[in-house]
Formats: sequence, structure tokens, C-alpha cells
Amino acid sequence: MKVILCTILLIGTAMAASIVPKIVGGKPAQPHEFPYMVSLQWVSPKKTHFCGGSLLSERWVLTAGHCVHALKGKDEVVAGAHSIKSPDQYEQRRKVLRTFVHEDYSGDVGPHDVGLVEVSEPFEFNEYVHSVNLPSKDTFYPAGPATLSGWGSISNGFFPSYPDKLLKADLPVQTADFCFTNYPGTPMHESNICAGDLDGSLAACSGDSGSPLTVNNAEGKAEVYGIASWTWMPCGTPGKTGVFVNVSFYLKWLKEKMNN
Repeated sequence: MKVILCTILLIGTAMAASIVPKIVGGKPAQPHEFPYMVSLQWVSPKKTHFCGGSLLSERWVLTAGHCVHALKGKDEVVAGAHSIKSPDQYEQRRKVLRTFVHEDYSGDVGPHDVGLVEVSEPFEFNEYVHSVNLPSKDTFYPAGPATLSGWGSISNGFFPSYPDKLLKADLPVQTADFCFTNYPGTPMHESNICAGDLDGSLAACSGDSGSPLTVNNAEGKAEVYGIASWTWMPCGTPGKTGVFVNVSFYLKWLKEKMNN
């Protein structure tokens, strides 16, 4: 069963608890290791992480389209976060000013699951909070491992177990040939990326929606190649990797929206 990563959390479908912290298979990130990482949080009845995202500038956050649809109106975008339960002095919280979702996104599991959130006032950039780079070229399928960071479920069963602190995992990026030919009957699209171990030991899970999949460029700076979009249930199903939006397909759209 395939399912949007955020929807797992929204409808209460879940994954069984695991003793080892993982995104499934990940490890704890160092505090503020990913200064571009943000947490989208509902604030009522209590502050709750529901999606990830990445900072493209002081005002703009890149996330999944279905994460934008999950916003309730009194939400917060949190940069500089590490522990969800125990915020520190480096956190910066902003309200949502406006949002965009790609016009071709259907609102379900499928392609073009990309969104932008503009915050009400700029984040203050420093060593704990700053932007990630967009891909340096258009419309390509990446190779090699890529790093996923997020606060998604750490379980690969049917009941969720959500971490308090940010996790990370270096995911193998499966080839385009594998990605586009081995998932018959799915809404796989040329604008997607498949990343994760085929044995299920490394995988995105619920709550990772919108989180960035990054690769360091020749200068050692992170570029966001993917946005966590959907996966199979349970997370880490052998032979079924997580599916990400390929950001390189949407550079023109992103720049048009942010420059409007």
C-alpha cells in the first residue's frame, strides 16, 4: 500500500515502535547540523510537528504540496530546531503569510507534489539558521547517496514512534531505470526520485513529508535535490523505496513564485 508520508500522521495510520532511532535506519543529527531544516508545526491544541521543509531564503520554505494542504491557518514554521519537545535559544518561529502548490498537483499520491511557504517576517540568518542551495542545473536525475534529515517516524511497522530530536540518513539513490520500471500501477513520474535501501533498512517515513534530500556540491555546500513525497506502507518495505520530488524539474516554477 502506497501512502503520502504526511497523511500517515494525519489519519492516524502508524508504524510499530523501534528501539533504535532511525528515519527508518537513520541516526541522530548533531544539533543544528542542518541549519536549512525547518519543522512545520500545528500549534493547537499543542505544538505538533507534521511536516519538514527547507529554507530557500529568509522568507521562503520549500516543502511538499500535501504539507501545504495540511496547514490549518494558525501554524508555525520553525527554523533552528533540534528537539521538538525542548526548544532551545536558537529556534526561530514564524507564522505563515502565503503559500503556493504546483498547479498540476492533484492533492493525492502523485507527481508535482511541491509547495512553497512564505513566512510573515524574515528569518534571521546565522550559523544555526540559513538557506540550502537549489540544484545548479535543470532537469536531471541525481546519482549517488543523498542525505535525508527529518523528524519522521522511526518505525518500520504499523504503529508510529516519533523521535524528539532531528535524525539523518544517507540514502542510496536508485537508478532512474529502476525507479521508473519497478513500481507498476503507481503514479510514478519522470519528475520523481527513488531513494532508500532496497532491503528496507534505510527509508523515509511518516512525518518526513516535505523534508529535504540533499547532496553536497563541489564546493561542499548542500543542494536540495529531493522533497520527501510518498512511500509504501509499512515504511521500509523491502524492494520499495521512498519517492521524492525531483527539485531540478521545478526550478523555473520556484523562481517565478518567489520573485512574484
